[in-house]
Amino acid sequence: MINATALRPVSAENMNVVSNVSNVLTKSSQNIKIEYSKQADLVPLAVERIALRMLKLDSEIRDFLNELRILFSAKREDFHFSLREISNEGKRGIVDLCQNLYGVIAEVRYCEDCEMLHGRLVLSSKALMFINGQYMEIAIRKVVGDVLAKLEKKHGKQFKLYANTKVATIDGKLKNEFDLIIENVTDALIYVIEIKSGKQFRDYDKLARIGHEYGIVPNRLLLVQNYLTTEQMETIEYFCEYYCANLEQDNLEQKIITMIENDL
Repeated sequence: MINATALRPVSAENMNVVSNVSNVLTKSSQNIKIEYSKQADLVPLAVERIALRMLKLDSEIRDFLNELRILFSAKREDFHFSLREISNEGKRGIVDLCQNLYGVIAEVRYCEDCEMLHGRLVLSSKALMFINGQYMEIAIRKVVGDVLAKLEKKHGKQFKLYANTKVATIDGKLKNEFDLIIENVTDALIYVIEIKSGKQFRDYDKLARIGHEYGIVPNRLLLVQNYLTTEQMETIEYFCEYYCANLEQDNLEQKIITMIENDL
């Protein structure tokens, strides 16, 4: 998410749009229960596939997506973006992606001689949400689900995956929303994944403090931020005591596996 959702307390006003699920109380080492999960907010398979393509193209499309976000905020439709500094494979990927983002981008034209990509944004609320980071949440939810399926087979455990989930401390005094929650049903453990798709997030210490309140720090909280370098991730993990992942190679999958297998 672009907005720091996990750092925003949940109020009664923003709880009525989610489906009620059974409260989940975890082991005494954790101080967290699941209250609501917006499980019905799923997307068509075609949209999920586009989101996964965007995830794989992350390093090539970051600057392009940032440009689109600026245009969205200014309510400007037409864009003209240079692909000169992007690899040939990246150019082909971006052009093909834009041509298939029906309902988000229209009138796509690419000038090979000048290496300029032209098009028109569809200024709808759904398109804005998707470009602003929803694509990353959709894709990562699929990646996490696939990892959990492998871990279930390997370890004989049962896992549940919740999206856009409201949680609370056992006494109900603290309430927050997280992007993804993994429940180890077999062992009554909860893991939290928070997703940030831009450069603006810097509240690493605040996220750690919230994690301590819920008993998911250390080692049961994962922050996914695509702009983090390896050195930045190592520094945050050392001082804040939760896992960090970027989208390079299989870094995300390996961090999920490490986090969960620590308890197996």
